[in-house]
Amino acid sequence: MKLNDLEKAVREHAGEFLCERINDEDKTKTVSFTHVVDAPEDSNDLPTVGRLRDFYETFGGILFYYDKKSGDAAKRIAPSSEWAELHADFSDWLEPLDEDERLEILPDWIDTCLVIGETPRSGNYILVATEGPTAGRVFEFDHDGYEFTDEAADIVEYVEKLLKPDGIKLVDIASHMRFIEGDPMVQWWIRELRDNAGHVASTQA
Repeated sequence: MKLNDLEKAVREHAGEFLCERINDEDKTKTVSFTHVVDAPEDSNDLPTVGRLRDFYETFGGILFYYDKKSGDAAKRIAPSSEWAELHADFSDWLEPLDEDERLEILPDWIDTCLVIGETPRSGNYILVATEGPTAGRVFEFDHDGYEFTDEAADIVEYVEKLLKPDGIKLVDIASHMRFIEGDPMVQWWIRELRDNAGHVASTQA
């Protein structure tokens, strides 16, 4: 079933990041963001868990918090045609683990999960469990420390939460965006988010 309200929310959502220059916080700049939506694909062959079919009947994929000037973006839910490639990239991070480490570090659902997206240019991935008590839930994998964070009950809740990030999620977003234009030494840290719905979030405690 197409998610008309969510589609409207994603397409209409926009705003600005107030940024400070890294190592020179007195210098600031404002970066505008939007979300880039891909046209939907055939979702009939997709798993029914986590409202994935509803999502892909509505969106082919979404690039979140996209900055046109630098090309940076916060998260990307990929078209289902790219899942296999993403899964292969994700699996490369697990390859060095021996059997004991796999048992200690990896969740029970790891062998059957779907890799549906990523944090661009980070080596971190968006996963959906397909079996067991966590089936349908969305997790984020951070390769630094092999951390798996339970983010949402399903893909719809995951997107809704991304559209209204709290301070913790904004720190996560800021950690992988630098808004480089030209000189790679000139990099920026997100201080604050302000959107067109009146939502404000800050990376400062």
